[in-house]
Amino acid sequence: MRAIIIKDLRIFTNTRKYLIIQFVVLSLLVLMLFLGTIEFYAQGIDTNQNGKPLDVGKQIYTLFILCIFFALFLVPRHAVDALNLEFSGGYVNNSMLKNSSNWSLLSITPLRYWRIITGKLIAIVVWSVWMIWISIPLFALSSYLGGVPIEQYVQSGIVIVVSCLFFAMIGIGFALWLTPLNAKGISYAVVLITTFLPLLPISPFADLPMLTKMSPITSLLSILQSGVDDLWMWNIGLYCLICVMIFPVLVWRLSKM
Repeated sequence: MRAIIIKDLRIFTNTRKYLIIQFVVLSLLVLMLFLGTIEFYAQGIDTNQNGKPLDVGKQIYTLFILCIFFALFLVPRHAVDALNLEFSGGYVNNSMLKNSSNWSLLSITPLRYWRIITGKLIAIVVWSVWMIWISIPLFALSSYLGGVPIEQYVQSGIVIVVSCLFFAMIGIGFALWLTPLNAKGISYAVVLITTFLPLLPISPFADLPMLTKMSPITSLLSILQSGVDDLWMWNIGLYCLICVMIFPVLVWRLSKM
């Protein structure tokens, strides 16, 4: 399993496509952070003159953590690509063999199928979290400005990591049944529906508590706005339960390929 994790991480870090994606994401995060800082400071000056002061630090952190979460929408794509590499080769780095399949080799190794799936999931989550980890120094600005307790940092981080695991499992799941293009399309449909459907003020979606608890964006907003709501606990609990239920199905499907 460790070999699978290292191999996938090596592919991510040596492939130009993934490096460009990482650079673009980090650049957008930095841009959004500084634009938000300027805007919220301007609003803070106005509100100080006319009324209640604006909590600049909390507003900046809310914007930044939401941007980080939106960066996780790349996870299903990474998940589909990571699994497809084993069956079609697909290495795009010139230093690696092209048009070679690793699945024949993996199938004759003593690795169990659940270890293969677990290794893929860990590699995807580590890559995505590492991409976020690089941007951690940017949190110093919102921390310096104040307004955000450490508990909210931790709670938001847990929601993001669990959501990353769920999105990765969704991508791998559809990649086991469908072509890469179809798997990416349906994975994004599931992720977008799960995330944004509870936010629509349309009955019956807005009236179903279960949908609200499944939306990670709703959980993040409840953490950042109140910090006392247990909605985030319901969210990670439901996602963990779904992952535990899906995992044996993925292992069974992989064993039939």
